[in-house]
Amino acid sequence: MRMKWCVAVLPVLLASAAHTAIPSKAQLAYAAGNFIHAATIAENEGSAEALAFAARARIADAVMRSGTYCKACLTTAETIAQTAVERDPKSAEGYIQLAVALGFRGRLIPLMDAKAERLPERGREAIDKALELAPHNAWALAARGAWNLEIVHRAGPVLADVTYGAGRTEGLRYFHEALAADPGNLLLHFHFALAILALDTGEFRREAIGALEAGYKDRRADALTKFTRKRADTLMSLLKGGKSDEIEALVRKFQGYPPEP
Repeated sequence: MRMKWCVAVLPVLLASAAHTAIPSKAQLAYAAGNFIHAATIAENEGSAEALAFAARARIADAVMRSGTYCKACLTTAETIAQTAVERDPKSAEGYIQLAVALGFRGRLIPLMDAKAERLPERGREAIDKALELAPHNAWALAARGAWNLEIVHRAGPVLADVTYGAGRTEGLRYFHEALAADPGNLLLHFHFALAILALDTGEFRREAIGALEAGYKDRRADALTKFTRKRADTLMSLLKGGKSDEIEALVRKFQGYPPEP
């Protein structure tokens, strides 16, 4: 299997942007699933907060397309998020969206390309900055957790520790802190379930079921949450009656990786 590298971070597509400088029309378009329209409105507004929101919308568009994630969409989101960071280096949201875009794009390119671009390091730098600015932000905490768990999963525990300082214990701790900070968020619980199942389907099957059950308490009805709920339903059904290899294949698909050759 050709290993793809990823700076794992959550579809923090996910992350909750500061709404004060985001046009209401952009927010409404996002909630309805009109992500490109939402991004365009926010980009025209031009503030750091609006640009971070635009990056978030373009990431959501990339994730919700059929098949694998849209690489071109993620590249655009990455550029917009970088501009948001440059416009206001003290806004955590831009760093969160930058880390997400880097991570998802890293899943779509060969290992050597990702390493040449320093995607793991750049993702970690963005996450560290987000946590420095907003240490209790649930999505920043979740991003740190996912970064650790993904690298352990892809590289193995020894290489992950020696090369990147990533560890399973730290990853689980940060993820649990994120869930405690925002316990009623389906997207957080869903991506936590994916991250731990990618580590070990057998060991974490029961905990993943519990995470999805907790996430179902989320009553939001925006397009991304509805999309995630359908995927959570599919995953839950397989967790309760499917084989490990079937679960592993579904997790890989839901995490945006291309099909294995």
